[in-house]
Amino acid sequence: MMSQFIKKAVTAVGFFICIFAMGFNNIKNNYQEFEDSITGYFSSNPEDRTSLEDYFVQVNDFMNENTPYRDSFFESYGYLQRLMLRNEVNNFTVVKAKNNQLYYTYFTTEANETSELTNRMDKFATAARETGAQVLYLMTPDKYERGYTQFETGMPYNYANETADLFLAELSDKGIDYIDFRQLMTDQDMRIADAFYHTDHHWKIETAFWAFTQLTDTLVNDYGLEFNDQEMATDINNYNKVEYKDSYLGSMGRSVGRLYTDPEDISIIYPKFATDYFVYEQSGDTEISREGSFEEAILNKEILTSDDGIYAATSDKYFTYMDGNPAVVQVLNNNNPEGAKVLFVKDSLIVPVASFFAQGVGEMTLVDPRYYGSSIDELMAEGDYDYVFVTFSPQNLIEEFFPFGQDEEEVAS
Repeated sequence: MMSQFIKKAVTAVGFFICIFAMGFNNIKNNYQEFEDSITGYFSSNPEDRTSLEDYFVQVNDFMNENTPYRDSFFESYGYLQRLMLRNEVNNFTVVKAKNNQLYYTYFTTEANETSELTNRMDKFATAARETGAQVLYLMTPDKYERGYTQFETGMPYNYANETADLFLAELSDKGIDYIDFRQLMTDQDMRIADAFYHTDHHWKIETAFWAFTQLTDTLVNDYGLEFNDQEMATDINNYNKVEYKDSYLGSMGRSVGRLYTDPEDISIIYPKFATDYFVYEQSGDTEISREGSFEEAILNKEILTSDDGIYAATSDKYFTYMDGNPAVVQVLNNNNPEGAKVLFVKDSLIVPVASFFAQGVGEMTLVDPRYYGSSIDELMAEGDYDYVFVTFSPQNLIEEFFPFGQDEEEVAS
C-alpha cells in the first residue's frame, strides 16, 4: 500500500515540477511583452482602458499562443489522435469525414429557427429599397454536401443546409430575391468535396472565381448591372495563377495539427490586365490603405511571405484577399469611377468573390457585422448604393450576423 502511495506521490510531484518549469520558461521568454502590457494597461486613460477581466483574457491568450515548443506539443497531440484512429478532435470541435476532409459541426436534431433573422433581413431590405438600391441575399454553400459527405457512425450533423433552406423559403415569402450558389453548383454537377479546402471551411480560390462569374452573369442578365469589360474580366485565361504547394493549413487544420491532417495546395489568382484601385480598411483603431493594381491594392502579399509559421492566423493565405475580415473595407476602382456602387454585408467566404467583382463596379464596401462597431443600417442608408448584398454561409445563420434591421428600442432591450 505504501509503495503505491509513494509512486503516486512521485508522479504527482514530477507532474507539478514539469508544469511549473514550463510556466517559468513561458514567463521568462515573454516577460518583456508582459511587462509592457502591464505598463500600457495601467498608464492608459481609464475611459479607454479595457476591463481587468478582459485584460487577463488577453494576457492568457498571448501566453498560450507564445508557449515555448507549443507547435511541437500541439502536433504530438494531433499525432496521438491519428494513431488512435480518432475521427473527432477536441470534443467534436473538428470532425473528419470518410473522405478525410475536416468539418466544423455540432450536435442538434433539427434545423435552427430563422424567423427572427428573416424579420431583420426584411426590415433591412425594405430600408435599402427606399434608398433606391436593389437587394439580394447570396447563399454560399456549406462544406457538408447532402447525399455525398459521409461521417462515421456517431459523428454529429448540424443541419446547416436545412437551416439555409428554411431561411431562403422565408425570404421568398417576404419577396426578397436571392442567389443560391448551392443550387448553381448542383446544376453544374460540381462536387463540394472538390470545391472546398480539406483543412478549412472556405471554398477554394478557384471556386470563388467560378462564383464571381456566376454572380456577374446573374446580375447582368436579371438585375440590369452594367459590369465593366465583363467578357474579359470573367475569362480565367486573362488571369495569372500562382500555386503554393503543401503550404496551407486552414482553420480546422491549424486546430488539429499537420500530423493529424496534411497541408494542402492553395492558389492565388489575379488579373493579367491593367487594374487600378484605392483600398481602405478599418478594424478598431487600425486603419490601412493601399493603392495600385489588383495585386498591390487588393492582395496583401505580406501574408504570402509571412514567416510566422503555418499555425499562425497571420499566415492564412485565404486572407490574402483584402485581409479577410476587417470591420469595413472600401474599394474605389479608378478605371471605372462611374460604375455601380455596391455594399456587401458579409462573412469571409465571399471576400475573394467580391475581390474579383470589384473590377466591374465603381465603388464597393464590405462590412463584417462581427467587428463593425457602428450601425450597419446607417452605413447602408448614407451610402447611396445601387446594389446591397447580404451573404452569410449556412453555419452563420445566427443572430450575431444579423444585427441590422432593428429599431433602437429593440436593440436596447
